[in-house]
Amino acid sequence: MAILETGSSATGAANVDANFNLMTNSPGYTSGGVAVGGTDTAAGAVTFFSEIDAGTKNAIRETLAPETDKDYRLRVAHDNMMDQELFNYTAQNTGKHTYTTSGGTPMVASIGVTGMNTNSTSLQTTTIGNTFGTHAMFPVGGTQTVACETSISFSAQPNANTIVDFGLFQRGTSTAFAPLDGVHFRVNSSGVFGVVNAGGVETSTAVFPNALGIGTYTYTNNNTNRFLIQVNNVSTSFWINNFKYGEIATPAGVNFPCKSTALPWSVRHAIVGGSAGAVFTAIVSDYKVFIRGSQYADALGDVGNRVYGSYQGLSSGTMGQLVAGTVTSGSLVKPTAAVPLNASLAANLPSSLGGRIWEQLASGLAANVDGIFASYTVPAGSSTVPGRRLKLNGIKLSGFVSTVVVGGTAMQTEWSIAFGHTADSLATTETGSMVTATTKAPRRIALPELTTLMAVTQAASTLLVQPAYSATFLNPIYVNPGERIALIGQKTGTVPTTGVLSYTYQFDYAWE
Repeated sequence: MAILETGSSATGAANVDANFNLMTNSPGYTSGGVAVGGTDTAAGAVTFFSEIDAGTKNAIRETLAPETDKDYRLRVAHDNMMDQELFNYTAQNTGKHTYTTSGGTPMVASIGVTGMNTNSTSLQTTTIGNTFGTHAMFPVGGTQTVACETSISFSAQPNANTIVDFGLFQRGTSTAFAPLDGVHFRVNSSGVFGVVNAGGVETSTAVFPNALGIGTYTYTNNNTNRFLIQVNNVSTSFWINNFKYGEIATPAGVNFPCKSTALPWSVRHAIVGGSAGAVFTAIVSDYKVFIRGSQYADALGDVGNRVYGSYQGLSSGTMGQLVAGTVTSGSLVKPTAAVPLNASLAANLPSSLGGRIWEQLASGLAANVDGIFASYTVPAGSSTVPGRRLKLNGIKLSGFVSTVVVGGTAMQTEWSIAFGHTADSLATTETGSMVTATTKAPRRIALPELTTLMAVTQAASTLLVQPAYSATFLNPIYVNPGERIALIGQKTGTVPTTGVLSYTYQFDYAWE
C-alpha cells in the first residue's frame, strides 16, 4: 500500500486535505448512470450514526444508528407534554400535589416565589423526613421513552445521614418515606447518582463523575441545575444540564426498570441513621414530564380506551363493566330503594360509573340538602395496580316515577358532580397548604341541563321532565388515582312523603 504524504489529483491516486485527512467520495451515479465513488454495495458506503452523548462526563462517546423501515421512512419521535409546574407561588396547589411529613418535630417543607424548600426550618434531627409530589401518575413502559426533568438546587454538599430523592417514583407512606418503586436521582453522603427501583429492589449507577470519568461530580451550592431522567424498557439514563452522567441497563428478571405501569413525579428528603452532618436544603424550581414515542391523531383518552378498554375496569381492579347491579341470568337486577345521604354513600346506591338508582322518598333526603346518589373511587396506583387518571367527558341521566308519589307539591332535583375528594362525604375538608395530606375536598360541577321536575302526585311510570338527558363537558374532568367522583342531587320544593323515583345514569369516561 502506498504511503500518502501530500496526496495527488492524478487519475487512480488518492488525495488528502491540508490537514492530512483522506478525501473520499460516497457511492453514487452520474446522470449518465456511471458509478462514481464505488457502487452502493461497495465497501466505501457510508453508515449514518447520530451522536447521543459526546462522553464529556463519563469518557464514553455514545452513537446510535437511526432506524429506517422497509419503505425508507426514518423513525422519529416528539415530546408529548404530560405535566409541568413552576413553583413561584406561596401556597400549595392541593388539587395537584400532595405532601406528607413525619411526626414529632417534623421536617417542614414550604413553597415560595423561589421554589419549594424541602427543609425550610433547617433541621438536622435524625429519623425525620417528608415527601411531596403529584396526585397524577404518568404511563411508563414499552419502547416509548418517558422523560422527567427537575430543576433543583442544594444549599450544601452531600453530607452524613441526609438523603434526597427526586424523579418518578411511588412515595413511601411513613418515615423515612423511602421510594417504593420507580426511577430517580439520589443525593446522599456518597454523592449524586441514579437509581432504578423494581418493587423495592434498587440498582444504582456509580457516583457521577466530574469530567471524562475523572473525580466525583460536585455542584455549586445554591445554583439551580436541570436533572433529567430518560427511561424505556431497555435502560434508564441520567443527565445533568444536557450532559449524560450515568445509565442503568434494565436489570435481569424484569421487563422494565420498575414494576409500576404508571408513576407520579415525587421528591423525598429524609435524615436517617443519625443527625445530619450539616444543614441541608433542596429547592425545587420546577419539573416537567414528557412521553417521547408514538404519535397519535387520537386524544390520549381514545388511546387509553384502545389500550385499557372502554367502559370497563382496569387491570388489578374490578373486572367487567363498572355498572351497578348484579347480573343474573343475563339480566341486570334492579336495585333496592334507598335514601341518599350527605356524608356517605348509602347502602343499595351504586358505587360505579353507571347503572340504576332507586330513591326512597319516605323519610328521605330533605329539601335543600345535597345527597350522594352514586359514587366511584378511582383505583389507587401502586407497583401492581396501574395508576390511571379517569377522564370524564360527560354524563347521561334520566328519571321516572317508579311508584306513585302521594302528597306534597311540585318538586325539582338539581344535579351536580363532585370530584377529587378523598372520602365519601360532601363535608370532606381540604388539608391546608404544606400540611401532611389527610383529606381533599370535593370540587363541584353544576349540571343545569339535567334538572328534573316532578308534578304534584305524578303517576307511576311517567317520565320526570328534564331540559336535556345528557351533559357534555367541553373541558374534560380529570380524577386522580385514589379520588372519588360522585353524582349529587339536591331537592327544592316540598319533598313527598311516599313513593320511589328511578334514575338511570352513565358517565362518559376514559382512562389516561
